[in-house]
Amino acid sequence: MRFLDAPGSESGEFSCQVSRARMGKRFSALWALVLSGLWSCGGETTREKTEASGGSGNAAGSASDSGGSGGEASGGMSGRGGSVGMAGSSGEQGSAGTLGSGGLDGGSGRDAAGGSSGGALGSGGDGASGSAGMGATGGTGGAGSCCPDNDCLCHGPDPTGLTSSKGPFAIESFNISTGVVIYPTDAEPPFAAVVIGTHFLSVGPEMQAWGSLYASHGIVTHVANASTADQPDAYATKLLAALEQLKAENTRSDGPLRGKLGDRYGISGHSIGGGAATLGSSRVPTLKTSVALAPWGGEGAGVSVPTLLFCGGADQVAPCSMSETVYAAIPEATPKMMVSIAGASHFMWFDPISADKGASGETALAFQKVFLEGDQRYKRFLLQSRGTMTTNIR
Repeated sequence: MRFLDAPGSESGEFSCQVSRARMGKRFSALWALVLSGLWSCGGETTREKTEASGGSGNAAGSASDSGGSGGEASGGMSGRGGSVGMAGSSGEQGSAGTLGSGGLDGGSGRDAAGGSSGGALGSGGDGASGSAGMGATGGTGGAGSCCPDNDCLCHGPDPTGLTSSKGPFAIESFNISTGVVIYPTDAEPPFAAVVIGTHFLSVGPEMQAWGSLYASHGIVTHVANASTADQPDAYATKLLAALEQLKAENTRSDGPLRGKLGDRYGISGHSIGGGAATLGSSRVPTLKTSVALAPWGGEGAGVSVPTLLFCGGADQVAPCSMSETVYAAIPEATPKMMVSIAGASHFMWFDPISADKGASGETALAFQKVFLEGDQRYKRFLLQSRGTMTTNIR
């Protein structure tokens, strides 16, 4: 007798589950002989069929390196197909690009290689892209990315507006024969530098607040102590001599500024010192800036140095008409700006915050950044200066 495979059986083969013991003695030897020849349980005939089916399992089992191989089917079962190869592991993330040097944008991180393939049916994972290198935030010094041609110094973070507040850098000072030098201690050189003079019969220290503002934003400042019992022309000579003393600090072996000054210098002053600044810039056209605070007796003819003039609406010593005369005489080819602050008197320029609550300091700092350092990040803010502004700067 024979039994059909149960529905759902995977093998499709006959099953012989008849026990010879249960046949008993009722069956004849002939009947037993027939059964032993044609209905063999686990005999040679069934084994051959099983091996044939199992062979197909072996073929399917080799589908991939990662897939399991189909072994021989036992008891007449067909070998199962090889399991699908596992997906290759994803590539490691690429390393980040290095920081941009000197303010330059960092290069993009390189893509990591993709992961290795798994079995023939498993696809390799894609490598994750490396993260982009970070650009220096405006740089902390040196030639940076704050101007199109990189011929600039970029100290401090990106500006968010005009300011007359202390900058991001710590400052210290030391004395030389012509006055006090105030400089940043934790900004990266090279530095631009400016010499600043004071008004009639003063000796300089009252202008140190300007030096502290500039230095905290990365600009070395020499507050000259030359006596101002001179007229602007003579005082201009003294200011330029003080500037030469400042330049010498770049080569003084035991000085804190040795090798740290770049070739970017400016001149500034108040009252007679302001007039002297305009005259000094006409003598030394390689200067980067001239900033005159309520200048008395200034001169603009032939000036090629970018010039900023301040005047106060309440100034009876050096009224705005004096600044207007200097401004008009400066050639149109020279970047120039004049800012009149309503209500400012002649003695509101000793520091950067007295004139209209910091309007003078805001504009002067932005002007020094744009033209002394070459930092174009400040240009749009410079053109938003408070006060009444006249300028050919665009």
